[in-house]
Amino acid sequence: MAGSPHVVVVGSGLAGYGVLRELRKLSPDATLTLVTLDDGHFYSKPALSTAFAKGKIADTLVTTPAAKMVTQLRLDLRAGREAEAIDREGRLLLTTGGPIDYDTLVLALGADPVRPAVDGDGAHRALAVNNLDQYRTFREALPDAARVLIMGGGLVGTEFANDLVSAGYRPIVVDMLAHPLAQLVPAGVGDRVRDALAEQGVAWHLGRKVVAIDKVGAGLRATLDDGRVIDAEAALSAVGLRPHTRLAAEAGLEISRGIKVDVTGRTSDPHIYAIGDCAEYVQGLAAYVTPIMAAARAIAPSALGTPTEIRFPTLSVQVKTTHHPVVLLPAPVGQAGAWACEIDDERGARWLFRDGDGTVLGYVLTRDRCQERMDMDKLVSGQMQQAAA
Repeated sequence: MAGSPHVVVVGSGLAGYGVLRELRKLSPDATLTLVTLDDGHFYSKPALSTAFAKGKIADTLVTTPAAKMVTQLRLDLRAGREAEAIDREGRLLLTTGGPIDYDTLVLALGADPVRPAVDGDGAHRALAVNNLDQYRTFREALPDAARVLIMGGGLVGTEFANDLVSAGYRPIVVDMLAHPLAQLVPAGVGDRVRDALAEQGVAWHLGRKVVAIDKVGAGLRATLDDGRVIDAEAALSAVGLRPHTRLAAEAGLEISRGIKVDVTGRTSDPHIYAIGDCAEYVQGLAAYVTPIMAAARAIAPSALGTPTEIRFPTLSVQVKTTHHPVVLLPAPVGQAGAWACEIDDERGARWLFRDGDGTVLGYVLTRDRCQERMDMDKLVSGQMQQAAA
């Protein structure tokens, strides 16, 4: 890329700032512009689901204020601006603050909370907590020891249940599936997580869904599909996230579940890249911290003119359920195989997911056995390399 390149990044989460850090390391002279609808402060989004127990308010979750990020990375920060459209031919990003030209555009748009179809005049009061402002709104509206209806028992819902009960609130989790974390772990693990959190005071309604939420005074009353009624002071929607693809789709970029990218993170437009929760890599969606950082290390040189392949390490995940710790490597989506419990004793459990050839492609560790994470990552990585050879 001749001269001093201008790279525009849309999104100030871990993905956006991760790319900007790598870009600045590689190119002291590049012009870097960050466009964000937020205020540009840097914080850890995964910390949102552990913040209640730690007594954190929204302001104390900020690890680096926007002004300091601007100074450190020598950014042109366009905060409070919405990216409205992309003029690919003219290489212009159209924003609510006016057009911005780019040599390379990096989309770090994140994902949007899925809104469940729920009837009732209180349905709109079911809040999603996917950014700092949403956390602030949720926390400030929550009375002490409140009953909190949580719709969704996946990763986010279960982590929030653990966090809220640890902080003295009374979570009530409703999920259509049979056990918590059902899309990630076998029933034997999910049942243990359920029981451990139930001992702390979490109420579970599994195999059920909320069909209506109505206002009752200052509180809410939820009706389940079996007619049962649940009263609560607040409701949290945690039924999942959907990659933010609208901006890319309207610009004519190739879209599937997310914004399709190649092995370097480049979209179907050679001047546009995508990273993080909005991106669909060759391997599929990868919405965790480790793949974001790996992608940033490759996308930065690629955006500056040196195509670099993204190399994901083994993508294991720590589930932040302190009352029953879990570390897991999810089984590949659509992969034929089966979970088997290898060991279950006073130290915890170890489950392995094997394909038809006996190759270990996933694992779950609980409690003290979470310390075996690095060894398991090495085992799985080695077996997958052998299988590919």
